[in-house]
Amino acid sequence: MVDLDLYSVRRRYEPGGPEALAGVSAVIRSGEFVAIEGPSGGGKSTLLNTLGLLDSPDAGTYSIDGIDAMSASPGRLAELRSDTFAFVFQSFHLLDRRPVVDSVELGLLYRAVTPSERRNAALAALAAVGLSAFADKRAADLSGGERQRVAIARALATNAPVLVADEPTGNLDSANSQRIVESLRSVHERGATVVLVTHSPEVAAEAERRLTMNDGQLTERGATPPGRDLPEVPAPAGRASRLRLRDLLADARASVLSRAGRTAGLVAAVAVGVALAVATLGISASASSQVADTFDAHANRAVTASWGDGDLSPAADVDGMPARLRALAGVDAVGIVTDHGGVDVQASPRRPMLQAGGYSTEDAGLSATDASIRWADGHPRALDNGEVVIGRNLAAQLELAGVDARPAITVAGRRAIVVGVLRSSSRIPTLTGSVLLPTSAGLPAESSQVYAFVTVRPGAAQQVASQVSLAIDPYTPSAVAVDAPPDPSTLRADIQSDVRSTLLAFTGLAVLASVVGLGNSMVLSVLERRAEFGLRRAVGARPVHISGLVLAESSIIGAIGGLAGLAVGVAGILGITIARQWIPVFDLRLAPLAVLGGMAIGALGGVLAAARASRILPHEALRQ
Repeated sequence: MVDLDLYSVRRRYEPGGPEALAGVSAVIRSGEFVAIEGPSGGGKSTLLNTLGLLDSPDAGTYSIDGIDAMSASPGRLAELRSDTFAFVFQSFHLLDRRPVVDSVELGLLYRAVTPSERRNAALAALAAVGLSAFADKRAADLSGGERQRVAIARALATNAPVLVADEPTGNLDSANSQRIVESLRSVHERGATVVLVTHSPEVAAEAERRLTMNDGQLTERGATPPGRDLPEVPAPAGRASRLRLRDLLADARASVLSRAGRTAGLVAAVAVGVALAVATLGISASASSQVADTFDAHANRAVTASWGDGDLSPAADVDGMPARLRALAGVDAVGIVTDHGGVDVQASPRRPMLQAGGYSTEDAGLSATDASIRWADGHPRALDNGEVVIGRNLAAQLELAGVDARPAITVAGRRAIVVGVLRSSSRIPTLTGSVLLPTSAGLPAESSQVYAFVTVRPGAAQQVASQVSLAIDPYTPSAVAVDAPPDPSTLRADIQSDVRSTLLAFTGLAVLASVVGLGNSMVLSVLERRAEFGLRRAVGARPVHISGLVLAESSIIGAIGGLAGLAVGVAGILGITIARQWIPVFDLRLAPLAVLGGMAIGALGGVLAAARASRILPHEALRQ
């Protein structure tokens, strides 16, 4: 049996404002049916919130069966609410999107009662108020009277010794109001104490004891009636203000599924970040493999050696040099090209003389320069004495006829037939504005620069480069300048690292945007559900239970988003690699990491919302 004892309790909401409770003293004995009347703003709801431990007074004393509620910790207050009180509100405060039975079970959820026991107690309570057939209906689909009877069933399910009802008939017609009053009377007949706030004299007349609140003062109408012998209310099942982890997760799952539209939007926000991360890592791995193949097939195969005319030792065997270079391990081809500097070129005696670069080489040099040449029709594609290949830019300046006509020009005072036009050369780009003759032509020059263009097998560039100068001139190798590409593995790793870093940076931004977007949406969701969280606090939930629920919901959303993002990311990898004709590479470890990553995004996004939810005060939230 529970007695409620208030003495000189005061409550003021604003400094200097009126007192909602101005030294209120009252004793409510176990088993009483008490109605509190009075005008709006007189302090009725404040008194009721104080009695139900939903609000804390500024001064005075309040004891519940001898326990000092004024000095109790938040956790102890949650236990007292769970052990002592059940609530019925004017605005019903049900879990509108979930089955009716979930709302009735709520008080038992926070007493660590097993799911089967909760369900049986909830169904029995619904039967007691005549709503057995509505157990699986959505609470939002019920009428006002039915919703209020569900709230009373919630009180019955917990066997709370005190039922606190704030304007339970305020939004109902007379017929439904009468049913609610009868239900309250039935609760009282079972042995519970009923404390009722009402504007209705007819409803108040049903109570055994009537109190009036006006301007923060409490007065009693008539003498306190003698107590009656009522059955003792059975002790509530379970343990006060306790929540099992499995029940928390099940509750969070049901809450997430009950808001399909909002959940889909939140899942999409997480999925975008996870999909980008999965696609980035997968495409990066696929591209890395492709880059490796490309490097092995095409890159890092060019080694160039150069020296000036007269720089080599007189003892060096220049004629045998190409053969020595070809004999080096890893060498595929060798071409010697000599740069003679500027030479005079003229299309005809009537045309002006032009200065152009003059180069000479043997047939191997043409292929070694990686030159693209348009040869005259029927030409054997090899230079002979009296023949030249000129660059396309020089040909345009000379205004030559087509190469198939084999026009004649003068080079350094010597007549030559143009048998080809060089369109490009990756190793000597200046050839497009130059003239190329066979080595046997013996172009005169004051000084010249000689190049040995060596083409090597993939991966052999560094090895060949270290031997080239000795192969050219074993006596004075320092006279030879060697240019080799960087080590392919290092270059490839650098490129892959740069690409991967860039992609990961963009992915990081996408994940951050997902966290921020989810966090903002979760905070908005908490604001929309203030009344629900206030109700949960009223029936015994601690702040940690509320924050745990929000974090569990956001983590579930994150896990679903992680799975969706994984599917989208894998589809993206397949789509891009197939379009690029690459071999897709996917690390199977990404699958669990994607789900865990989604949960991490969800948890991070839910931190702020969880903190906001845990700070919700029940008396403020339940005013809605």
